[in-house]
Amino acid sequence: MDKYILENGKVHLGSGIWVDEEKWHQLQVTQGDSKYTKNLAVMIWGTDVLKNRSVTGVATKKKKDAVPKPPLSPHKLSIVRECLYDRIAQETVDETEIAQRLSKVNKYICEKIMDINKSCKNEERREAKYNLQ
Repeated sequence: MDKYILENGKVHLGSGIWVDEEKWHQLQVTQGDSKYTKNLAVMIWGTDVLKNRSVTGVATKKKKDAVPKPPLSPHKLSIVRECLYDRIAQETVDETEIAQRLSKVNKYICEKIMDINKSCKNEERREAKYNLQ
């Protein structure tokens, strides 16, 4: 973890991406790859950006008339993978396990985007319900 530079309460993850030091330290004790990846994605992009993007930029096949959302920056996605790699490499040297765990990054971020959009829709429903009364 020596590769991450600490400066003025921020941690440099590489390629000009900085995150809050306190949040970074909280992230390091997060249990599980999924939660780690989802929390890191929110730290890098924020929920406002994530809710209006997709991981790849391809429209969902679940809806016939779905419009594709802009993709997340491949550059920032690579930083997420790199951070997760560094974390996994502290636990195991098995390259097969590392590759298998890293292959789930897109899935985890997609799940986080769906969670954000679901909570936004629930909030809109609550507001609409109160406005009707």
